[in-house]
Amino acid sequence: MIFLLLSILSSSIINMVFRYFPKYHVDNQQAIAVNYWTCVLTGLIFSNALPHLSVELYENDWARITFGLGLLFIAVFFGMAVTAQKFGISVSVIAAKMGVVFPVLFAFIYLKESLTSYLVLGILLSLASVYFVSQKDRTEIKLSSKKWVMLLPALVLLGSGVIDLTLKIIELDVGDIPVEVPTIMIFFSAAIFGTIVTIARHLTGNASFHWNNVIGGIALGVPNYFSIYFLFKALQSDLLNTSQVYPLNNMGIVVLSTLLSILIFREHLNRKNIIGIVMALLAIVFISWPI
Repeated sequence: MIFLLLSILSSSIINMVFRYFPKYHVDNQQAIAVNYWTCVLTGLIFSNALPHLSVELYENDWARITFGLGLLFIAVFFGMAVTAQKFGISVSVIAAKMGVVFPVLFAFIYLKESLTSYLVLGILLSLASVYFVSQKDRTEIKLSSKKWVMLLPALVLLGSGVIDLTLKIIELDVGDIPVEVPTIMIFFSAAIFGTIVTIARHLTGNASFHWNNVIGGIALGVPNYFSIYFLFKALQSDLLNTSQVYPLNNMGIVVLSTLLSILIFREHLNRKNIIGIVMALLAIVFISWPI
């Protein structure tokens, strides 16, 4: 249980760090690039993945998928950062966690798992929850003139769902290889893409180096790695099974992140937001309901 609690805490810290970026003038993109290098280094230090890492791994289909997945990691993490800063932490968390719908649908369609009324209800509630939780008063939302900003919660949900689905596919293919290996490979790919974007922005004069971005990236990267590390440890524990770990983890992150956003950042929740959070929690319960 301690590993599950640590995973929830680590994930919630990520959302808190995002909210502090504007205050300290941290560039989202540069910090996210540093974050992934931090994830790689943290993973190499705190796991036994290094002996298993080799170029030959990329001969496997799942390994090549990790390379492309790194780009999606960058995009979704950037979307979460902007969503947390413009809509609030609760919106960002709900949108990301409702991506669980995609691997569930995959299990139904591809793995031929049974479709239940609870599953259907959970999927409908999850989609509705993102709408309700993102309904902020206009005076509360720091919107730019770009219309796509309003689509961010939905894009985060879609991207997170594709990531969850792809990770499930990789999990089925890796065999006896430690789970830390594909995790570090994904982080490494994301770090490469992030670095390329950073260099391109510097060359075109659209960004400049500041130590705040490095410090912000490190502050983001350490809890980012451990959120996944502790989740894997919780999954390997005999105390809880998989069907219990995922819903408890998701619900814990939603509840703790929302509470911290209210206590620390004084985020205001209107009636629609509260309805959305309740819907999200119910959706996670129904989607994970034993068949």
